[in-house]
Amino acid sequence: MRAAVFLGDGRLEIREVPEPSIDAPDDVLIEVEACGICGSDVHVLDVPPGHPATPGTILGHEFVGRIVATGPGARDLAAGQRVVVDPDPKCGSCESCRAGRPSNCSRIVALGVYRHGALAPLVVAPAAAVFPIAESVRPEIAAMVEPLACVVNGTNRAAVRPGESAVVIGAGAIGCLFIAVLKAAGATPIIAVEPSVQRRPVAMKVGADHVLAPEDFDRIRSELLPAGADVVVDAVGSVLGSAIEAAAMGGRIVLFGMNDNARPAIPQVEITRRGLTVLGSYISNFTFPPAIRLVESGQLDLGPIVTEILPLARTAEGIERIRSGEATKIVITP
Repeated sequence: MRAAVFLGDGRLEIREVPEPSIDAPDDVLIEVEACGICGSDVHVLDVPPGHPATPGTILGHEFVGRIVATGPGARDLAAGQRVVVDPDPKCGSCESCRAGRPSNCSRIVALGVYRHGALAPLVVAPAAAVFPIAESVRPEIAAMVEPLACVVNGTNRAAVRPGESAVVIGAGAIGCLFIAVLKAAGATPIIAVEPSVQRRPVAMKVGADHVLAPEDFDRIRSELLPAGADVVVDAVGSVLGSAIEAAAMGGRIVLFGMNDNARPAIPQVEITRRGLTVLGSYISNFTFPPAIRLVESGQLDLGPIVTEILPLARTAEGIERIRSGEATKIVITP
């Protein structure tokens, strides 16, 4: 089969690879219907890389598909079921898992990062990471369940209350998902900060009350939020300093974006003086079921986030369009 393979040093190639097969009792073989390109995929291909990955690995971890076959230990799953997959399978037995913190599992081997992912026609995943999803959800929306589950975790960590104000810095796909979930949680006003002129209208469509370029936000921030924002989300991975400036006294800051190359200057004294809470939020945390319910119910209109659906052969083009800020979310149909 043809797949998008990471070769190291910023190189991605569409090449012929062997089809995967069921090797473990709990393996599930899935035919991929759609797979989103994530910002972490872009960072994997940065030089130097902003996110780790194993060379030779098929990329792709945001996907929906249909079960082709299951191992004998894959309970409650059957061929023909339409499913989404948690690409960060938790072991269930390490100290963090046993303490109820699976997002901090120490034994995760992530699909599309350290083991083969879904930018290919077929992929294998462990049964515990596979979740059925309704046929009614469009493929490009179902492919966003994985990042949505991660965003729901981040929103839960911030404990957003109706009527609280929020600032989301970075209105790429993750930032727009945060805006949609914050809106559903009752946050108001929601202000998005985004340099890309192509992405700003998307942030408005999913629920932002104001969308501003960074320089405009810095200029009129005190007019929009005289006391600062109750919740600030860094969806970029390098703007903690700006998040601290935007936060209200006693505010909560969610650090979600990831960039291994970022080394931002931090005004630490302001965290102490203003009693801020800084929350790192990583992957999902028992949040796949609520994310699935959100998309199945139609409560969130995520359609505007998808810029385009492309074939596998145009994966590199999709990655470059996300890197440039031209696109918000590109979905691949392998």
